[in-house]
Amino acid sequence: MTTEQATPSHDVIVIGAGAMGMPMAQRLRANGLDVAVVDPSPTAREDALTRDLSAYPDVSVMPSSGVVLVTVATGPQLIEAAAKGAARDSASFELWVICSTVGPAAASESAAVLTSAGFRVVDTPMTGGVPGAQSGALHFLAAGDCDAIDEAKRVLSVLGTTTDVGERIGDGQSMKLVNQLCCAVHLTAAAEAVALAVNLGLDPAKAVQVINSGAGTSWFAQERGPRMADFTTTPDVRTRLAILEKDSGLVEAEAGARGARTPLLNAAREQYLLAAELGLLESDDSQIVHAYLS
Repeated sequence: MTTEQATPSHDVIVIGAGAMGMPMAQRLRANGLDVAVVDPSPTAREDALTRDLSAYPDVSVMPSSGVVLVTVATGPQLIEAAAKGAARDSASFELWVICSTVGPAAASESAAVLTSAGFRVVDTPMTGGVPGAQSGALHFLAAGDCDAIDEAKRVLSVLGTTTDVGERIGDGQSMKLVNQLCCAVHLTAAAEAVALAVNLGLDPAKAVQVINSGAGTSWFAQERGPRMADFTTTPDVRTRLAILEKDSGLVEAEAGARGARTPLLNAAREQYLLAAELGLLESDDSQIVHAYLS
């Protein structure tokens, strides 16, 4: 890899043109940046081209970029992307921004590979889902070198807000897992309440109204509750249930490795695994209510 300060081919490259990566790339492009995506799917790349984005099939063949946003789904995918990125004949001025939720170990391992090759890395997992990616309302939890974070914010500010959470790579991931513990528990708590209302012979929609009018409410009860209570239609997928199934597993594994007790998360995790058995993971996450009624 060369270390000369060459001019990057793109302002931003987004690795992973999926449910999050594509709308993020589109928003950056709409704000005047030269943006490319990397995705092995021919369909995703063709879609990118129709949206005035450049596209590449693999990290190993992508050109240089000022900022690389990584939005892959899993830790192994991140580690593979980092290894291929570090092996490229590219300039080391690239700043890699890990936006995926993959756990602290995968983020740290990937960052070590990239920094040893001369790249800078920040750990900035995001919250806000697809609606946030589309509207520029994502929230990034940033960890790493302060100067690198400030540089990343020049791009991330187009996509949402950023909170600094630590100086170590992996601190962003750890903070995201704390957040996801609450999300996983709150979603199942809302679903459990709706299911109990059904089993008691109550109107589930009325039960959701009552819950949200007092101390029993939560963001998930307000946002997902009405869809949980509507058994007449199948809602459009706003956030795939697979995301919290994956993230609850990451929380469980990391907590177990640290000796942390998470009884509420462990109970919620059982419902996500049941939802997987029922084939619900590609559904809107409000549909976890069916795991309680199966």
